[in-house]
Amino acid sequence: MKKTIIAVLAVIAVVSVVSIFTKDLTSAEGSSKQVFEVSSVSEVVKDRLVDFKYIEDGKEKSFSELAKGKVVFLNFWGTWCPPCRGEIPDIIKIQKELASKDIIIAGVALEKSNNKDKLSKVDNFHTSNKMNYINFVDVDNKLNSAYGGMKFVPTTLIINKNGEVKEVIQGARSYEAFMESIKKVL
Repeated sequence: MKKTIIAVLAVIAVVSVVSIFTKDLTSAEGSSKQVFEVSSVSEVVKDRLVDFKYIEDGKEKSFSELAKGKVVFLNFWGTWCPPCRGEIPDIIKIQKELASKDIIIAGVALEKSNNKDKLSKVDNFHTSNKMNYINFVDVDNKLNSAYGGMKFVPTTLIINKNGEVKEVIQGARSYEAFMESIKKVL
């Protein structure tokens, strides 16, 4: 009986440790929540990553800290946009394949509904579509404006580890096209 209890406790301990170390780290610092509102945008420097703040668990966080030393795949999209919705499965696949690499896959939702509904609409869409990467809701269009305003959605920015925008991809792309762009900066 004593050996059985010890064995059960050992299995529980192993499962607990494994779950801690394999926790999905696709969102900000491993948080289970993956949709955040952009709260402020920092000074803009042309052709560079625009830093912005968001609130997570009551604390203001900086996207540049999350992205420090990593390649950034920043996809501007909308729940209302058919081409945007069409490329989401490929972005999910990219996140799964590159989760162990030094890359942040992130979306920035540009929603058309009133401000109060934007965050919940994107959060619900994110959950129902099993999106495995972090998303930010640009409620007041601050981040979009900082990048000069997206003329097309989806638009994806490929940003190298030094924060330099290396490619701007306007319109939907396939998994293969995205991977080709990412491989150039990894």
